[in-house]
Amino acid sequence: MRSTLSGFAFVFIFVSLISVPATIAQQGPINDLLVTQADIPTEQTEVVLSDEASENEAGEEGTSDPNQLSASAEWVRAVFPIWLHDTHFLLADYQWICCFFLVLLGVFADVCIRSALRWTCRVVFKQRPPEELPEAEQQERKRLWKPIGLLAQAGVWYWGTSLIGLPEAILVILLVGLKFYTVVAAVWTSFRFVDIVTRFLQRKALGTDTKFDDLLIPLFRKGLKIFAVCVGMILFADIFSLDVTALVGGLGIGTAALAFASQDMLSNVFGSVTVLADRPFEIGDWIVTDGVEGTVESVGMRSTRVRTFYNSVLTLPNSRLTTAVVDNMGRRRFRRVRMTIGLQYDSTPDQIDAFCEGARELLRRHPYTRKDYYQVYFNDFSSSSLDVLLYAFFDCPDWSVELRERHRLLLDIMRLASAIGVQFAFPTQTLHMFKEENNIDYSSHEHEQPQDYGRQLAADIAGPLLIGEDRPGPVVFPGAAEMGDGDDDGGEG
Repeated sequence: MRSTLSGFAFVFIFVSLISVPATIAQQGPINDLLVTQADIPTEQTEVVLSDEASENEAGEEGTSDPNQLSASAEWVRAVFPIWLHDTHFLLADYQWICCFFLVLLGVFADVCIRSALRWTCRVVFKQRPPEELPEAEQQERKRLWKPIGLLAQAGVWYWGTSLIGLPEAILVILLVGLKFYTVVAAVWTSFRFVDIVTRFLQRKALGTDTKFDDLLIPLFRKGLKIFAVCVGMILFADIFSLDVTALVGGLGIGTAALAFASQDMLSNVFGSVTVLADRPFEIGDWIVTDGVEGTVESVGMRSTRVRTFYNSVLTLPNSRLTTAVVDNMGRRRFRRVRMTIGLQYDSTPDQIDAFCEGARELLRRHPYTRKDYYQVYFNDFSSSSLDVLLYAFFDCPDWSVELRERHRLLLDIMRLASAIGVQFAFPTQTLHMFKEENNIDYSSHEHEQPQDYGRQLAADIAGPLLIGEDRPGPVVFPGAAEMGDGDDDGGEG
């Protein structure tokens, strides 16, 4: 229906365009010539006729008549009967009939081309039938081939108008309009082809490990569309006989002023080139820069869009990214976990030692932890707890996996503490009221001073002093201990 309406709109525009110049042409020298010939006497008319005959003979010898029809136009004229050769409203009747069927032929070409392309894509690329697709995707497929059909329609009209022998003044105006229509359809068609190619490349990019192609494809699409628009503008200039060389020269004169006025835009364009060359981030990376934190969604010729964790979109000029410090959290090889686990003060040294070693074993058995570096040690006496430092790294692809595996590890630590019998501390104040009955009498010991007594106890606890090669070596990170088949690897987070 839309194609039919566009065809009849073409006829209306055609009639509107040719009415004024054709009417002026008929009211000009042709009427004067008719009046002059009517006033000529019969004898002079015979002389004029003889002169016209001689001119026709001269034309046959080599001089062509500008109003003479081409061979194709003569053939079209001969097809129709004589009574359709009469002129009504600027054109002969057979020419009006040809225009009508030419409109229908263009609409038919539009429908056929689009149907053929849809069928070819469905068969060659094994696409699903349209009725099995969502409504939005059905509409997108229908719009995909529309400009190509319009381009075929414009080609049929452009070819047909040159065959039916239209008057020169009308033909010039009509061909200019058709050229304009063809260029618009061609640029629109190139846009669709660019979308098809980039969509195919995006599907291929999903199967690659690198994200650089995800960054490059949108810029490639925008660059091709800008190139298509530039070619279309050159064709427009050619249609209206504009001097492209003079136009480019005029642009060259104002280059300095244009560059000064658009220095921000140019700096952003060069910034996008720098981002592509240095690749400080890729699509999907989590970055932090100048107070902006979020996930990179797209990189354009002028700006980069970042989706924040509040689900808003921030637009950063590319020139700003070339000088800013960008912390790319998405390129971390490991994700650090650092926590302080507070145990109650009534925990015994053996319980703390067992708890620390059990936590190390949990890290060794965890499927997503780094096995070559982890630390779990009793680290501090705080005001209300005995603090155990746990320092490890997760080898996770994204934040969601990190949260899930952290959840798993914390639940396993809770189960370990419950099995050992230690409890987690929290800030409390306990008032102890008791009466001291037995005080240590240092004088009863073999040492006379309290300091000597403390040194002796520490020596008994620590053992002999180890010096040089007798000292413990570097920390070794062993693998998971060989346990029985009935042992549990830890709860699922």
